[in-house]
Amino acid sequence: MKKITSLIMGVLIASSAFALKIDGDKIVDVKGNKIENKKYNRVLILDPAVVESFYLIGAEESIVAIADTAKNPIWPVEKTKKLPKAGTIMKPSVEQVLMFQPDLVILNAMSEGFGETLKERKIKFVVNEAKSFDEILNNLEVYGKISGEELKAKEVANAYRDKLENIKNEIQKKPLNKKGAFIFSTSPMMVFSESSLPGEIFKTLGIENIAKGIPGGRPIVSSEYLITQNPDILVGSMAIKNKNDILNSNPFVKETKAGKNGSILILESDKILRGTPRVIDALEELHTQLLNVK
Repeated sequence: MKKITSLIMGVLIASSAFALKIDGDKIVDVKGNKIENKKYNRVLILDPAVVESFYLIGAEESIVAIADTAKNPIWPVEKTKKLPKAGTIMKPSVEQVLMFQPDLVILNAMSEGFGETLKERKIKFVVNEAKSFDEILNNLEVYGKISGEELKAKEVANAYRDKLENIKNEIQKKPLNKKGAFIFSTSPMMVFSESSLPGEIFKTLGIENIAKGIPGGRPIVSSEYLITQNPDILVGSMAIKNKNDILNSNPFVKETKAGKNGSILILESDKILRGTPRVIDALEELHTQLLNVK
């Protein structure tokens, strides 16, 4: 009986951990906001990750407008750049939101405060959040419910689950046995923590993150700490465009194993920081590159 109870509790805890979940005739976000579990025809999306997810499942016809992210294009760029805008993520335009007459608005953590404005105007909304691969794929299936593309969403989510499982199996057969840093910026040198999506990538690949145990989402790493940890690989993103940006940022970088062997890789920041299945594509890309690293 205890085993059965424990199993049930485990399932409940696991399901409640997801940012978006189906609860009977409701969809509930991590903040407790609730909307009806049904298809929505006019969705205004203020989270780039959700825009990308809608395109992945063929639900773009449901989108009436998005947030303006001029400096950070949203995939697929040739299509999303043509979509109407309703202000920015940080400063959505109330007037434009009302003009588009959405039956649902999807926010993220940066635009979460706008929810109070939407409540006052009786506009339905949920807040998107995803900090792991499981949450990303779970949310994708919820977007399928919201957009009426449930079968396509399940198909895409399962394909990515298979891809993720295949990568894990390859890692199990041939461990990388590497220590590394996922670099956010070079001056000062800031790295991604274990609790970030880049941290999830490292964890899945079995790479020991030098940020382990350091408090903060993007802790600053001193030259002394970098030398002490002596990472095998360094992965750059954000404003870091090539390996020389990292190599020339700090003379101590060249003294690490990564610096001496040239084991410095660059990944598109949009792929690794937005909570969409494309982060699993970035995982696959990094794994392929690491197979050729000394």
